[in-house]
Amino acid sequence: MKLMAEISDYDKFDYDYSTYWKGRSYENSAEKHILNKVFNSKRGQLFLDIGGSYGRLTSTYHEQYKKPIILDYSLKTLQRNNEILQSKYPNVELIAANAYKLPFKNNSFDGALMVRVLHHIEKPKIYFKELRRILKHDSTYVQEYANKKHIKAVIRALLKLDLSIFSPEPYQQPKAHNSEGSQDDQESIFYNYHPKYIKNLLQTNKFILKKKYGCSFLRSPLIKKIFNDDILMFFEKIFQETLSWSDISPSIFLDTQVKKDEGEYDIEDLTLEDILACPTCKDSLIFESHSVAVCNKCSQSFFKKDGIWDFRVK
Repeated sequence: MKLMAEISDYDKFDYDYSTYWKGRSYENSAEKHILNKVFNSKRGQLFLDIGGSYGRLTSTYHEQYKKPIILDYSLKTLQRNNEILQSKYPNVELIAANAYKLPFKNNSFDGALMVRVLHHIEKPKIYFKELRRILKHDSTYVQEYANKKHIKAVIRALLKLDLSIFSPEPYQQPKAHNSEGSQDDQESIFYNYHPKYIKNLLQTNKFILKKKYGCSFLRSPLIKKIFNDDILMFFEKIFQETLSWSDISPSIFLDTQVKKDEGEYDIEDLTLEDILACPTCKDSLIFESHSVAVCNKCSQSFFKKDGIWDFRVK
């Protein structure tokens, strides 16, 4: 039995995630439509986009938070897009790190987001525990996940008399369907999650569900060939308003609020150096220069490469 969570490493095969979105403008618009609604009324200081890659969703939150941080395990992706992102969003910082071992102090962030990443999280219980640690009391967290129980999956399962579709356990997609971030003949991490499983994770970690959104209701190659994006988005907006109570969409977004226990507190420091911590032991860092940091406790060294801090540990 594996004790350590595996990591979906896009750098291993030099995978450029931006290429995934070619031909998926409808899905991109559908997701941004939800996030624009969610973040329209949000405000705060520090924000974390976990698995934010090349900054596809930055436009939905960067004006609402003074210091957004895009975190991704792919250092190559961050380096490839750093100059473009810095010119477009000067207030954004980029950090390479492992989502299971976040390099931040407790109670640092006013908001956070994870979209199209949870399917790569092999051990979500570990991730949610770490996530809760770095979020402030009453902070906003938006979680998207690939829905195990979407309508097409349910129909396919029933035709095969496969009732496991209703089990709350995560479903790992077979290799033939999950080559994102890898090569076609390589196994990769790709899980679809049951709504009940995600709901239990949220409740266990004291995330309060504020609103649920179904997304990409019309995600079908045939439908996308027949109708253009304007028509697809016209109906998508209607379905998001009328059918989000259901579990029929392939993707689900959850707008949540974090509740902390009595005695937990928020830090007030707002600079990046103030909130950075050793990803392994969580102790403070000593900055020996603008590009070198050493853990005060375990003496691990971390380096800034091409303007991006590399805190990746396994």
